[in-house]
Amino acid sequence: MQHISRAKPMAHAMQSECLGLRVARLHRLIRRRFDQELRPLGLSTSQLGVLSALTIHGSAVKPAQLAEWLATERSTVSRNLSLLEAKGLVVPAEVSASGRSMAVAITDRGSEALGGAENAWHRVQASLTDLLGDEAPEKLDTWLDRLTEA
Repeated sequence: MQHISRAKPMAHAMQSECLGLRVARLHRLIRRRFDQELRPLGLSTSQLGVLSALTIHGSAVKPAQLAEWLATERSTVSRNLSLLEAKGLVVPAEVSASGRSMAVAITDRGSEALGGAENAWHRVQASLTDLLGDEAPEKLDTWLDRLTEA
């Protein structure tokens, strides 16, 4: 029991000060709003991110490159690509001779799905901007740039 009482100050400090825990909570709260709005369209925030990255690139992209652009794990990208492929929103575009490496591309149906999510995305974006302030995106970009450069 003594080890619990010694750990309490650390636990309190983590809960009240830890940037990692705070950002994780912020992420969950924001993602929940987007996912709730996108759910009727059969999409998640992660899937929308993949579709938008593929659209911006405009050609076949390897999952590892997507993971780097989205700053996420390859397994997360692979899981989302599998779901998007099952819906006909992405297709394998290039497969290496060994079959171990592939690139994917967005389909016309995927582009339509991304376009169809525009209103839902704008609703959540406007709601969050109202709650957090117009300066929120710029502040987040500043933090992301600093962490990316570090």
